[in-house]
Amino acid sequence: MAIFATPLARPGLRGILTGTLAVLTAALIFSVTAVVVWTATREAQRSIGRSLADLAGFMREALESDVYERWRNTRTIATIPAFAGRANSYAARRAILDRVKANFEEIVWIGLADTNGRVIVASGGSDEGSDVSERLWFKAARDRASAANENTQRPQSLTPTGERVIEIGSNVRNAEGEVIGRLGMLVSWDWLGHLRRSLIERSRGRQSDLEVMVLDRDGRVIIGDPEHLDPALTLTVARRADGFEIEKMSDGRVLLIGTSRAAGGRGVDGLGWQIVVTSSAEIAFAPVDTLRRQIIAAGGFVGLLVLMAGWWVAGRIASPLQAIAARADRVGLADALDGVVIEVPQSSSKEVVSLAASLQGMIDRLADNEEALRHLANTLEVRVADRTAELETANHALSVARDDAVAATAAKSRFLAAASHDLRQPLHALSLFASALARRVTGDEPRRLVANMETTLSSLQDMFNALLDVSRLDAGIVVAEPRVFVIGDLLERIAAGFRAQAAANGLEFRLVPSRLAVTSDPILIETVLRNLVANALKFTASGGVLVGVRRRGDMAVLEIHDTGTGVPIEDRDRIFEEFERAKQAAHGQNDGLGLGLSIVRRLCNLLGHHVSVASHRGRGTVFRVEMPIAAQPIRVEEARPSAPSVSLAGRHILILDDEPMIVDALARTLRDDGATVTAANSAEEATRALAQALPIDLAVIDLQLEQGIDGLDLVRGWQQGRSTRLPALIVTGATDPLTLARLQSSGIAWMTKPVAVPVLRATVARLVAA
Repeated sequence: MAIFATPLARPGLRGILTGTLAVLTAALIFSVTAVVVWTATREAQRSIGRSLADLAGFMREALESDVYERWRNTRTIATIPAFAGRANSYAARRAILDRVKANFEEIVWIGLADTNGRVIVASGGSDEGSDVSERLWFKAARDRASAANENTQRPQSLTPTGERVIEIGSNVRNAEGEVIGRLGMLVSWDWLGHLRRSLIERSRGRQSDLEVMVLDRDGRVIIGDPEHLDPALTLTVARRADGFEIEKMSDGRVLLIGTSRAAGGRGVDGLGWQIVVTSSAEIAFAPVDTLRRQIIAAGGFVGLLVLMAGWWVAGRIASPLQAIAARADRVGLADALDGVVIEVPQSSSKEVVSLAASLQGMIDRLADNEEALRHLANTLEVRVADRTAELETANHALSVARDDAVAATAAKSRFLAAASHDLRQPLHALSLFASALARRVTGDEPRRLVANMETTLSSLQDMFNALLDVSRLDAGIVVAEPRVFVIGDLLERIAAGFRAQAAANGLEFRLVPSRLAVTSDPILIETVLRNLVANALKFTASGGVLVGVRRRGDMAVLEIHDTGTGVPIEDRDRIFEEFERAKQAAHGQNDGLGLGLSIVRRLCNLLGHHVSVASHRGRGTVFRVEMPIAAQPIRVEEARPSAPSVSLAGRHILILDDEPMIVDALARTLRDDGATVTAANSAEEATRALAQALPIDLAVIDLQLEQGIDGLDLVRGWQQGRSTRLPALIVTGATDPLTLARLQSSGIAWMTKPVAVPVLRATVARLVAA
């Protein structure tokens, strides 16, 4: 059964013009509505918000005025002769206090205490004889009395926790100015309800849903509905400054909240209460919603008129064009273009006549090119087939070349890994023999020869360590641990090791001290600096090297200057690549493997530091490393105890390696330190030694043993078969990333050959002492 798909009908020109006009009109109406509504909403928020804030301020002024009046009452009573004289009777004072309390119903209690805090007289005789020395009003009056000038002290209005009163205290002085007592007043804050009702009634006409609340410093509701605001919001509102905000409640209500804090005035400290006035945003913005609906209705009516006018105008434009299109369709039905003529109605406008003439000219040119197109069509297929065959041949050649390159790269990697492992074995043994020889020779000439041999071995070890650093970075086992430290301490330590080298080459080494604290990994950044300083000394024939730190904004820029021949512009990116070396020879030493600057860039990328180089031909080079300056001041760390000297006396160490030279050299080194050594050349021999009664304090074994035995698996097997812990140290010549990652995750101590003898001895001592 055949299925025919019916394409959607395309709109005509008239429909497109009308639709475009409709979209533009709708966009204009939407834009105008959005701008007007946004402006009106913003102004309404500001107007109503300020109004609520003003209402809160009005109640705050009334509150502070009442508090001020109560404080002034206490000061007035304190100056009445009946209170200021020592000989005044109890009855006179009692009568005054009773009248004051009777005239002010919000006063809960008013009384006079002596300077020790015992109540002498009180309204209604309440609490007379009791100790009030711990009341807030008594403490505040006592603190002001001890000041140099009480009149300069701002009296406080205090609110004790758990009581609905305000405490006001004042000192009573005699004619000589001595404090003879302290007058205290407890005022109930229930009178705030009257202020609240007065404020609501006053603003009822402007805001029908007005709500007034009073919060203390801790966000507790003193006056008002406790459930009006979300409990989590009350503390936030209580700590706001004067003004207004819009908040959404958990039940969906949106409120405008105006606030004003009772911070004091007229010389009296405030209570710290927050006056809160709220109103529903829905009611407040109702006029804005009405305006939006009106604008949309008016815009819809105007849009309808515009669409009707656009439909009529589009018809006037589209009708002649449709006539031309109908005649142009006939062109496609003709067998040949010769003799085809486009005609237009006589009533057409000059623009339509011009369009028809242009179409007729195009048809004539197409007719002229029709024969050429037929010839081109006949030859195009042959040309496409030829070009396709050429592309297939080229693609096959590229595929073969790519496979050859991949195979060559893999072969090179295997060769380098095998060569590195095989070379590390004798170099490791040679380092051990050289160390043992240095402890046995006497005389200046033999010692000098051994020292030169150790220097040469150190250069070889530096090359292998550079390869190892690259392998560790490739394996992803190098992890940055940034902390704050003083960069100058690290620079001093590095300078101490390079000053002698610079002097030996006739160079000047200068260090600019710095106490700047930076944030980085001090171990990794030390590797970066050592490579950069060594590189500067290596390629500087005369002059010297300068190391220092500049402060640039919030960054510390470490700079290493030299007076060498410089780096050409075309080589400044290349020198940071692996196995790339400068074209000029190094000064007085081996060029190395060309890995130093590659390691610098990799470590800087790991640390997130930017490294750059600038150079002038014949004038020298400067390398820069940017590090962030520490945001917090550095803490002075306790001095760490110095590492103990290497002593292996009384320790039993097992050595396992399939290279007899390494076993012999390592055994000599450890025996020189006082250790008892059991040397094994096979896994079976080492296993038998472990089975003997003599305990083994440490096993130092190779990773790749004879007959494909894996040293890591062998150690794990030993540890599972023992009741006591067996410390182990794996020393391997393998440096491929997969092996290094496996060793890092094993939890067993490991080192790579060749190992510097002092480092090996210190590591062995640390493991046997752990």
